[in-house]
Amino acid sequence: MCGICGRTDDPAATAVRAMNEAMRHRGPDDEGVYTDGEAGVSIGARRLSVIDVEGGHQPVTNEGGTIWAVLNGEIYNHPRLQAMLRERGHRLASGSDTEVLVHLYEEYGADLVHALEGMFAFAIWDSRERTLLACRDRFGEKPFFYSANAGQLTFASELTVLAAGAGLNGELDPHAVDEYFVYGYVPGPGSILAGVRQLPPGHLLRWSAGREPAIESYWHPPTPTDPGAETTADLTAELGRLLRESVRSRLIADVPLGIFLSGGIDSTLIAAIATRASDVPVKTFTVGYDVGEVSETATARATARELGSEHHELVLPLAEVAARVPTVLASLDQPLADESLPAFHAVAEFAREDVTVAVGGEGADELFGGYPRYRWLARAEALGGSLPRPLASLGARALSRGFSEGPARRLADVVAPQSAVERHLNWVAGERIAARVSLYGARLDGSRSVEQLVAGLEAVAGPADGDVAGRFMLLDQAHWLPGDVLAKADRASMMVSLEVRTPYLNHEVAEFAATVSPRMQTGGRGKVLLRRLLSELLPESDLRRPKTAFRVPAADWLRGPLAPVLRDQVERGWACEEGWIDRDAAAALLDQHLAGADRGAALWPMLAFGLWLDRFRGR
Repeated sequence: MCGICGRTDDPAATAVRAMNEAMRHRGPDDEGVYTDGEAGVSIGARRLSVIDVEGGHQPVTNEGGTIWAVLNGEIYNHPRLQAMLRERGHRLASGSDTEVLVHLYEEYGADLVHALEGMFAFAIWDSRERTLLACRDRFGEKPFFYSANAGQLTFASELTVLAAGAGLNGELDPHAVDEYFVYGYVPGPGSILAGVRQLPPGHLLRWSAGREPAIESYWHPPTPTDPGAETTADLTAELGRLLRESVRSRLIADVPLGIFLSGGIDSTLIAAIATRASDVPVKTFTVGYDVGEVSETATARATARELGSEHHELVLPLAEVAARVPTVLASLDQPLADESLPAFHAVAEFAREDVTVAVGGEGADELFGGYPRYRWLARAEALGGSLPRPLASLGARALSRGFSEGPARRLADVVAPQSAVERHLNWVAGERIAARVSLYGARLDGSRSVEQLVAGLEAVAGPADGDVAGRFMLLDQAHWLPGDVLAKADRASMMVSLEVRTPYLNHEVAEFAATVSPRMQTGGRGKVLLRRLLSELLPESDLRRPKTAFRVPAADWLRGPLAPVLRDQVERGWACEEGWIDRDAAAALLDQHLAGADRGAALWPMLAFGLWLDRFRGR
């Protein structure tokens, strides 16, 4: 796990060294820079030593010193690739997974990416052809930002790191700011800064002097299909085989390793497989809270006892929130309004005292139909086709007037006459969409309409003639997963120099998941195959637990220790000063929340954006 950077017009490596210093947190153990003085190209890396601790220095090169590479992430199948390369006559100087890149490039050129299983963002400089190849993993576990200007290229693992080496003027992109408030994250391929892009997941970038970078796709999440005659038992057996292989590959490390355990299905299944694959008791880590009703420490503790793991439990006290949350949110490279990010950071910091690598359960919901929203969207589409539009509108209005929340309110959304993407957008961002009418300042007057937002999601979700649940599983894999879930995992863990690995995002697991009908995946309480597999591994496990996300008591925090921070944002934060947020509307929203109404859906994005912007502007 590392941070990487580079610039194609940096013959003295001045910019690359500045970027390396700006991302010391991503790789505290080592740093390296290579410069092709004739071409003026410099690439750099900060290293968190995980594989071949002594011999894995970056950048790495081939035998002739003509090809150089830097890698952020892990190539999990590197032992097999190393053996294959040696059989073909390559001389490897280390046991590092990074070194396979330069030799695979000699064999296959850009097609080397198809041989890789892992989480990665890498760059390869070919001094013979004077070309640079960059690539990002299939789901976007590792970040890659770049800026192209006057035929030159600058890239880095984090946005603020790139800004340190690219001489950017700090201008924000209003459309990206608007999308951030709607979704709670900045979806790629754009970024919060004007002129900076994210390389999309499953894509590679080619650059040569004087030309704009060429971007092309090498992989995308496959469209779900019907498994035909295969039985649930057959599918569960195949899933078990693939997951066991994936977990074993993610347990390879030359440093201590642990498991994030919430007590839910996803992490419990990973921990159960890891326990059987390990010769020593695995270390498990969980986080809870001393306020609210969302702590899962008791469930995680019971699961750890069943597994026989060496369990570590952190309670994040209310008294610590006032210091931790603003620090974490302000330290991000671009704003992210996921309320659970500070808690993720806390448990990552806690785990880092004992381990260097942690294994998590990210991606299971999106691949195996875990979100209840998938089932509701399918039901809504089926119901929408059977109700006349006037009757549907009347029913939705009647239910909305009688109920503001709960199942009846959800039923009102189901019967309302709207497209599936409109309904999806209302369910995931409805409160923020409503709030932006009054909350936005003058700088966001040109924000996109709901129709434009829907059109953007329609393009990602694909044709409307397929399975409804499958369509939105694909949308989440391409939009929500890289934009929020994986960005949260990467930034929160890298702040404390911890590597997080995700077995569910093995591409063979993902491709298998797509062969299972979404209707089967989302049946019952969802994640049918994962539940069945877990019941086989842990028959005594309580599988009747309801589906819960990794949640935090955000409303309590916003009324308690974070209220003064919000008030400070309203009164003197740059978000209001620069005209992104209307100060009076923000103050009114905060007063409503303090009086008992829950306005957290709009307040948290405002808080995260404001704290990030203050730090970015140097406050």
